[in-house]
Amino acid sequence: MTQPVSQRQREQDALAWFFKHPPHIPDLHCKVAELSDLPALLHLERYCFNPYLAFGRRRWRYLISKSCCSTILLFQQETLVAYLCLLPHRGWCGLEVRALAVHWLHRKKGVGRWLIHLSQHLAQQWKLRSIYLSVDCENMPARTLYEQMGLQISGQLADYYGLDRHGLRMRFNVGSHDTKTM
Repeated sequence: MTQPVSQRQREQDALAWFFKHPPHIPDLHCKVAELSDLPALLHLERYCFNPYLAFGRRRWRYLISKSCCSTILLFQQETLVAYLCLLPHRGWCGLEVRALAVHWLHRKKGVGRWLIHLSQHLAQQWKLRSIYLSVDCENMPARTLYEQMGLQISGQLADYYGLDRHGLRMRFNVGSHDTKTM
């Protein structure tokens, strides 16, 4: 069994991927989330998610400062345009996408696809077998993107996003795909 990769190394790996394979959007820069980024995260959450589903200040504070998650932020000038929160799970030997959001002005420009590529690359680099995420059944743009990127439905989550708001669990098997060509 391989040694687990430290959180600091995971974050350095993500930043290295950005510099080697930047998204095709001008003036975009990448950084690891810090507590000082909370206002920007909360602002983007307000645009992307129902207030009942958004993580909120307390959850983001925990994810950034105390959890084993790595949260990667993409800024255009001073505006947060996307984020990706990843949690390596040793028990599953997988990588969970805890949260992914792209500002509505930057959708359909390849940012979401780039974030999924990043997840796939990191999972392969860290020798993890799978990527997992959850998505609202009604979020067809996200579901379509995930399916195009090779994720497959692995389960249904009844009332996951609220009463009668069902979710899907999706999975990507890293070993069965060549993430270099994706």
